[in-house]
Amino acid sequence: MNPAQEPLKLVIDLGNSRAKAAVYEGNELMSLQIVENPTPEKFSALTLDELNLTAGIISSVAGDPASYTAVYPGLNWIVLDSDTAVPIINNYETPETLGKDRLAAVTAAHLLHPGKDMLVIDAGTAITYDFINRDGVYSGGSISPGLAMRFNSLHTFTRRLPLLQTQEIDYLIGRNTNESILSGVINGIRCEIDGIVDQYRLSWPELRILITGGDTKYFEKTLKNNIFATPNLVLTGLKLILDYNLEK
Repeated sequence: MNPAQEPLKLVIDLGNSRAKAAVYEGNELMSLQIVENPTPEKFSALTLDELNLTAGIISSVAGDPASYTAVYPGLNWIVLDSDTAVPIINNYETPETLGKDRLAAVTAAHLLHPGKDMLVIDAGTAITYDFINRDGVYSGGSISPGLAMRFNSLHTFTRRLPLLQTQEIDYLIGRNTNESILSGVINGIRCEIDGIVDQYRLSWPELRILITGGDTKYFEKTLKNNIFATPNLVLTGLKLILDYNLEK
């Protein structure tokens, strides 16, 4: 290893149907690989053991983390759970039920923007809103259905509405059933996000808002509030939690 090179660290965000494996050198994201329908065997095929990795963190909502950490046994591993030390104050009433992605995202928001009141919006399978104040105290937020869930609900709970896939739109009035569904779902979420942000700003006028998640592209350009798109916010938070624990 080049003497000037910082130790490489592995960050794994393991979801139900997709996983992300990121390699960091210091604070720089060196590589990011996405694994569909992840298994330990698929992670082994990434051949990350050819890198000079020193430590890793895994956040899992599906599967046994131990079966994945065993793929790279030489690393100093942190398995994120409700007992893992984090560099924020977690005042969530049921920390054991708090989504690890939500915890990682607010950690990143606070450390990347210290001294700011922050609202983190994660537009994924569900849309989550999480608030952390300028002192690094996290209290919670809200969860609502994401794009795919809303399309699926309209199709599942009615007899004649089709199941649609998300696409970008630039209209309010749908001229047929498909356009009406797209307008209702996508414009409905846009109004929801703007409305929730407005409610938070009544109490925190200087609130800074970050949006992340796979569906961000459908909203970031049309929201009226000053919202900053921040890709890989969850991965960044996981890496910062790993650093915090390694430094303890």
